[in-house]
Amino acid sequence: MLRPATSSRFALPLLLALASTPLLVAQAVNNVRVVRISHVEGTVQLLDDHGVVFDQAHANMPVTQGMHLKTGNDGRVEVQFEDGSVARATPNSLINFEQLQRTAEGVTMTKVQASAGLSYYELNNRGGSYSIHFGPYSVSATKNTIFRVDLNQSPAKLAVMRGSVHVETGPEAGIDVAKDQTASLDISDTSKHDVSQGMQLALWDEWNSDRDKIIGQIGARATMARAMTGSPNDPAWSDLDYYGNWYNMAGYGMGWMPAGVSAGWDPFASGYWGYYPAYGYTWISANPWGWLPYHCGAWNYFNGPGWMWFPGNCGWGSYGTGWYPTATVWRCPRNYKPPTRPVAPGRGVHLPPQNALIAVNRDPGKFQFRTIGGEKPVSGAIKVEGKTLHPVETVALPRSAAPLNEGFRAASGLMPPTAGAPHSGAMPVHVGRVSMPSSGALPVSAPRSISVPQPRNTFAGPPHLSAPPTYHAAPSSGAMFGGGSPHYAGGYAAGSSGAFSSHMSAAPAASSSPSFSAPAASSGAMSGGGGARAH
Repeated sequence: MLRPATSSRFALPLLLALASTPLLVAQAVNNVRVVRISHVEGTVQLLDDHGVVFDQAHANMPVTQGMHLKTGNDGRVEVQFEDGSVARATPNSLINFEQLQRTAEGVTMTKVQASAGLSYYELNNRGGSYSIHFGPYSVSATKNTIFRVDLNQSPAKLAVMRGSVHVETGPEAGIDVAKDQTASLDISDTSKHDVSQGMQLALWDEWNSDRDKIIGQIGARATMARAMTGSPNDPAWSDLDYYGNWYNMAGYGMGWMPAGVSAGWDPFASGYWGYYPAYGYTWISANPWGWLPYHCGAWNYFNGPGWMWFPGNCGWGSYGTGWYPTATVWRCPRNYKPPTRPVAPGRGVHLPPQNALIAVNRDPGKFQFRTIGGEKPVSGAIKVEGKTLHPVETVALPRSAAPLNEGFRAASGLMPPTAGAPHSGAMPVHVGRVSMPSSGALPVSAPRSISVPQPRNTFAGPPHLSAPPTYHAAPSSGAMFGGGSPHYAGGYAAGSSGAFSSHMSAAPAASSSPSFSAPAASSGAMSGGGGARAH
């Protein structure tokens, strides 16, 4: 429910909480990393040590330390890491994310356990450490490397398609495996291993290469909008450059909107609320680009062009994680009502998988995003407050194929931030007022102040576990229409004993913005369910 307000932009309670809470002293190592499921085909389950978390995984689902991905007979899944490295699993495979940690200096430590099936790993060694484990063996890449682990064979086979790896074999010094070599490794006896020249083609090699080509297409051209963020090599930025345009907004910085949409488009129309025991319900966008804009930064509605997203505190930075379960919004159009974030039953509580996924399927409007390999919809100049703005041009063109390309820093010539400089482009926060610096390389005028009204709680009741409402499927991860997330910033409520609760600030009505009709209760503004199959 909207209420009038004198301010034209809002910052939600997450920013208020940060403003009123001293910055946390960085720990030597923390487990707050979240990585992204970037592609799903067929049946894929997401589990933890307590059992199934989600019967069906979807693109843009978070993966945290201790989680497992299990594929069915028709299942395939890809996980992207912050530096662009990937892990992929083919049908009837199981991979476990045993370690997803970060040091106080921002260095990542990743350990993946291959437990069954055939899996692929592409590690670019841009920063942090990776180790892939299977049976008693531990594998580390010595340079930019592509390799596969096949546990369907006995002995297990490790084949290197590019680069080289070192395999720890127990008390021995280990073995090195170079490009076009295959190691045969006995799972029950580490003394039984050998390395042979050549490698046989596997059934899923072509699929792995096809995924590389798609990532390469998406990351072929980049703008400087990500330059001052804490994670410029994150492939999620390439999604934004591919599917949309950046505009240099005076007083705000670099703002992004998908190409081919107009003021009537709703970025929060379709997706899922997914329940994670560690932090409650998070938004899982149905948009192919829907990772960063729903977990950092803020959305704002402008009369004329419509919705636009501004990065802030994305990646490792001032506040530690650079990732949040829900999004922030400053200003909504008249009569706009976002779906409501469910209240978690309590931190650490596990829900049955049929209740852990709640679909949101509002009317996204008839707007088609760019397809893979297709032309970007023409998005010319936009007008904001009487000024004409043109999209920012792409300037960085990586020379080699993703995920092992040279990365944004190398392709753009960007130097890392100097010591003491902010790592994340974080929004500076002051009690009662919030200002937005520029997130990109282009200069902007002095940021305007944003008054912050007193937020209201808009809690929804917890899902009815015994009889959830009828499930209405949201578009699949490859859907080309609409989608997104509600606009909230979530945080731990004071005195909630760790229960994750949601706050939403009412947005002012825009005097000349289009009027949005709130969906009827029966139309699935929030529809229950879970265990959704891939569409």
